[in-house]
Amino acid sequence: MKPLVSIIINNYNYAAFLPEAIGSALAQTYSPIEVLVVDDGSTDRSRGIIAEYGDKLVPVMKNNGGQASAFNAGVARSRGSIICFLDSDDYFAPDKVERIVAVFEQPEFLSKPMMVHHPLSIVGGTAGILAGRMIGRRHSSPLNLYEFARRYRFVHYRAGPTTGLSFNRILADCLFPIPEDGVRTSADDFIVKGASLVGELYSLDVSLGFYRIHGHNAWFAGGRRKPPAFHATLDRYLNRILVETGRAPVMSFADSMEYWTDLALQRRWLALIGHIAKLGIMQHDLLTARFAFNALRLAISGPSKPGWSDGELI
Repeated sequence: MKPLVSIIINNYNYAAFLPEAIGSALAQTYSPIEVLVVDDGSTDRSRGIIAEYGDKLVPVMKNNGGQASAFNAGVARSRGSIICFLDSDDYFAPDKVERIVAVFEQPEFLSKPMMVHHPLSIVGGTAGILAGRMIGRRHSSPLNLYEFARRYRFVHYRAGPTTGLSFNRILADCLFPIPEDGVRTSADDFIVKGASLVGELYSLDVSLGFYRIHGHNAWFAGGRRKPPAFHATLDRYLNRILVETGRAPVMSFADSMEYWTDLALQRRWLALIGHIAKLGIMQHDLLTARFAFNALRLAISGPSKPGWSDGELI
């Protein structure tokens, strides 16, 4: 029997794009699927659009609470053994679900907590020269970063935007619910980084969806740093799921090389140099040296013009 796949569309005031997202989910070449649309308290025409589809989809209506609360509501309501996320301003290629199910159904992955991710093709009237490029991160597969985290106290985000993320129910049971307080955006940090610690990531090299650039989705392309409270919440969550899955709680942003970027941007020279000296002695490797060089260069020259980070565009 083929597995049921749940496509969870999270929406907030994107009525202009929502029909294309829903249409791409309903038009998948794979069956069986269920399409859930989580509306996070929209004040535009979104709820009327959702109602027009009747029993073709499962509406999940909630008060506005942010991205993390929308993810939690969708996962809790879903029934599939495989879950695909879709932002309501993006859309899927017709064979997206069929392609990712083929990975999840490989015998060696059936009993493992797994995430499959793929790049997205950039579209949109304001995409400019980026139109047609792909956005995402690729790596050898399968990938688990727990041993990296044990050494360095952090992990990189090794995937792409939300619309490229899919995971099995085994992983969902490890990760959800994710924290909601203070997590109105960047909730996928909790999912991708959690998956890389307690599960395995599988990277596909083909674009199976479309990432729309428009005036309200600048977060992924921007150079904004997350506040300390976000990192503290993320660390607590990741350490909790590590303990729950029988691993040591090793995550600590403030004790990692990742913190050096914040120190550099704030021009906190004494703290930065002290941090580099301490971890340089403890870790003493090429990766630490690279982080130190980049942090010192950033502290001296300041940030470059905000834009797409290295490795995000393919």
